[in-house]
Amino acid sequence: MTNLIAAEAGRMLNGPEKVAALLLTVDKDVAQRVLKHFDQSELRQITKFAAGLGAVPASTIETLIDDFTSRLESGGSELRGTAGEAEKLLSGVIPPEQIAEIMSDVLGSSNSAVWDRVSAAPEAAFIGYISKEHPQTAALTLSRIDPARAAKALSVLPGEFRDDVMRRMLSSKAVADEALRLLETTLQEGLLKSSEFAASAAKNAKLAAIINKMEREHAEGVLRSLSERRPRDAEALKGMLFNFEDITRLNVRARMILFDAIPADRVILALRGAETDVRDVVLAALSARTRRMVEAELSSGATPPRRDIMEARRVIADTVLKLAEQGKIDLSGAAEEAAE
Repeated sequence: MTNLIAAEAGRMLNGPEKVAALLLTVDKDVAQRVLKHFDQSELRQITKFAAGLGAVPASTIETLIDDFTSRLESGGSELRGTAGEAEKLLSGVIPPEQIAEIMSDVLGSSNSAVWDRVSAAPEAAFIGYISKEHPQTAALTLSRIDPARAAKALSVLPGEFRDDVMRRMLSSKAVADEALRLLETTLQEGLLKSSEFAASAAKNAKLAAIINKMEREHAEGVLRSLSERRPRDAEALKGMLFNFEDITRLNVRARMILFDAIPADRVILALRGAETDVRDVVLAALSARTRRMVEAELSSGATPPRRDIMEARRVIADTVLKLAEQGKIDLSGAAEEAAE
C-alpha cells in the first residue's frame, strides 16, 4: 500500500504520508516536540503510515521542504520508514503502554504491555474482575498471564465456573488479532483503568509504607502538613496507615488473630513504655499462659534500647496491614474511628 506509493520515484506524498516522511527526516527531538501536539487517533494514523512508508527517494523528500536539502545531501540519498523507526518517533512523547498499544495495532499483534500490567494488577481486583466475566473471556485472559497468577485465581473461583474456564482453556484455538485487541482494550478500561490512576495508587502506597515506619510524632506532622495543602491525598493516605497505638481501635477478634501471629518476646519489647490503654488491650488479647509470661517480663524493669522497642512496634503494625490485605482482619472500623 504505502510502500508502493513511496516507491514511485518523484511522486509527491500527501496527507499522513507527507507528515510521516517529514517526521522521520528531522531530528528526533524536533519530531517529538511536534508529536506532543497530536491526539491519540492522529498518533495512531501517523504511526501506521510511518511504519509502512518504505524507501522514499531523496528527490521526493526535497520537494516537501527546501530547508532540509543540506541535511538530506549529507545524510544519504534515501529515507526508510519501518516499524522500528515509527516506534522511535513515539518514544518520549507518550507513555510506554500507549506506544505498545499503538504498535500492536500497527503490526496486528498482541499488546504485551497490557498483559504485563494485568499480571501485576492487585490480586483481589483481578479475581473479582475475572469472576464476573464470561467463561470464554476468563479463559482467554488466564491463558495469557503469568501461570502463577492464573493458578491462584483459578484456585479461588467457584468450582463450576472454574471447571468451565479450564475446559475452555484446554480446547482453546488461535484467536484473531482483532478479537485479542478488543479484549486488551476492555481490560485496560475495566481492570487497569487509567495509567495515571494506577501510578497515583502506587505512589500513595509507597508513601504510606514510608510514613508507617516513621516515629508517630513525625508521621502526624507529615499528615498535618499534607492535610493543609492536599486534603484529599491526606485522607487517602490515612486509610492506608496503621501505627502500633492504633491497636486499641481494632475489635477483639482482630486483636486475637494478630497476637496469635506475634512471638511473645516481640510483644514484650513492644509493650515496654507503652501507654496503659495500649498495654491493657494487648494483654487482654493474649492467652492466659502467654499473658502471665509477658506480665512477669514487664515487671522485671528491664530497659532495652529504644530502637529495639520501635522496631518491635513497627513489625506488629506491618503484620496488621498484611493480615488486612489477606482479608483475615477488617480495618474499616479502625479507619473510621481514626477519621472522626
